[in-house]
Amino acid sequence: MRSLEEFFRERNRRTFPGLALNAKANHARFELHPDLRQAVNRGLRIFPVTEIAKLTGQPDQLIGEATCDVSRLEELAAEYPFCLWSVALGPSNLCVLRVYGYRGRASLATLSQHEEDTLTLRAECGDTIWALFRHPKHLKLRTSARKLAPGIAVFAKGESSPIPPSPGSKWLNPWAEIEAVPYWLRKLAFEDPDDPPGEASLVSVQSPRLVPCRSVRRVEQSHRRAITTALARPANLTAQPTERRPAVSDGALSSYNLKKGTLDGRSAVSVPL
Repeated sequence: MRSLEEFFRERNRRTFPGLALNAKANHARFELHPDLRQAVNRGLRIFPVTEIAKLTGQPDQLIGEATCDVSRLEELAAEYPFCLWSVALGPSNLCVLRVYGYRGRASLATLSQHEEDTLTLRAECGDTIWALFRHPKHLKLRTSARKLAPGIAVFAKGESSPIPPSPGSKWLNPWAEIEAVPYWLRKLAFEDPDDPPGEASLVSVQSPRLVPCRSVRRVEQSHRRAITTALARPANLTAQPTERRPAVSDGALSSYNLKKGTLDGRSAVSVPL
């Protein structure tokens, strides 16, 4: 039985005859995608994520090959024509804030509500946003930063982040620069290496209906207005009218029976139910 590596090598050879067969020996090259050239121009160290690495759950298998050399990247693109691409955070001196799904956007809105929106370079893959920041000098990532809040995680040295042109991913603001880590994130996710190690703790995030940041409010303005309207509507606390049974004496029993036909001859006292 053939191994996975042999299977993909054979498929690449059939798909790209004469190119992927001996890419290293022949120094064959692919023309790099414009998104990869943009990443190289920014000085990002990128590497391919092969199909085998994806299937085996080891996306950073080739992180040691991370480079910003165009010639080497063309060789890697020829050798792995169906690969994805990631940026190695440590060699690129970057950290990444990952915001996943609605819970992540809500947590981000709460944590950053007192600061201006950041305009740093961001990539989107499915329902996940990856915001790239320059790693703060003389600080290290806290142990708890991988689970900073519901839907939010921070990654740094020794890890990677997917970038376009990986399938399903795109730059949200390809013209933007990579900014410094905002103050709130630096306080929550980083610490001085000389300080005693902090305890890993999950940041408590309240409901996102408090004060969402402007970017979230612009994107989901109509949805949040509907939520606010529904929450502002008072609950229906109107008490139901109390049913009262009339007092019936023995003398009036016969007339009451004619009208209501509900008593059986007993006297009753008027009491609310």
